[in-house]
Amino acid sequence: MGNIVAVTGATGDVGGKTLSLLHAAGVPVRAIVRRQRQANAFAARGIDARVADLGDPHALTRALEGVDQLFLVTAVSPEQAEHGAVGVAAARAADVRAIVHLSASDAAEDSPLPWAAAIWTTNELVRASGLAWTILHASGFMSNLTSSAPALRRGFLPQTMGDGRIPWIDTADIARVAARVLQDGVHQGAEHVLTGPELLDGRALARALSRGLGREVRYVHLPSRVFAGMLRLTGMPTWFAEGLRQQFGRVARRAMDGIDLRTDDVERLTGHPARSVTAWARDNRATLLGMG
Repeated sequence: MGNIVAVTGATGDVGGKTLSLLHAAGVPVRAIVRRQRQANAFAARGIDARVADLGDPHALTRALEGVDQLFLVTAVSPEQAEHGAVGVAAARAADVRAIVHLSASDAAEDSPLPWAAAIWTTNELVRASGLAWTILHASGFMSNLTSSAPALRRGFLPQTMGDGRIPWIDTADIARVAARVLQDGVHQGAEHVLTGPELLDGRALARALSRGLGREVRYVHLPSRVFAGMLRLTGMPTWFAEGLRQQFGRVARRAMDGIDLRTDDVERLTGHPARSVTAWARDNRATLLGMG
């Protein structure tokens, strides 16, 4: 019981990949999920799962009983800061030894991005928790580019980042780092900045996608408000579209809050270099081009 690693966001991208890597390595894991059918699906894979919500401190505390380390992943939502606070408080109440928190490279107290400000607040709570901890500051997820698939199929990448540069990272690399850190189990207040191998502005990003997809993709610069309007037309909530407008049209363009910092932390921690956008696009070509 004493070496269990619990993962919130276990049905999501980074959380799910991390949990799978740990399980494959023989690490005792526990998926924290919101619905019984999700718990049943993990049980069918031989994985312990508990139903609890990051909005319910009592249920989460019960779900974390007997856990040694918690990988705290919070979903982007208006309640993200609250969920982070509940996660830290429940870990303390359940006598969890250590927290690994998935943060962001642009987390900042006064960020115009609601998720960057929320995750900064959680970082502060983790640091002050009295528990052992490690924080992983991840840069922009390559998987988020999947939302541009309809435009990519027509040969365009509509964006508003302009000359702003981002070191996009494959979420599989974040999971590899998280799994390595959790397997080692040694936490001394380290804060790792996880990025891809290249700083890419909008046009360089389009060229990298072109190479991976095997067809030309042209960057189309949109005014930030037009970009947000385009996102809202897809059904995206207004607060999320506005946040993305700020992320790319302000934070990325102006290189605010360390968004343009590139590191070799992925390779240093795992022994393998981070994957490029071109390699990611090549591996996801069928999805991005609607060929699946």
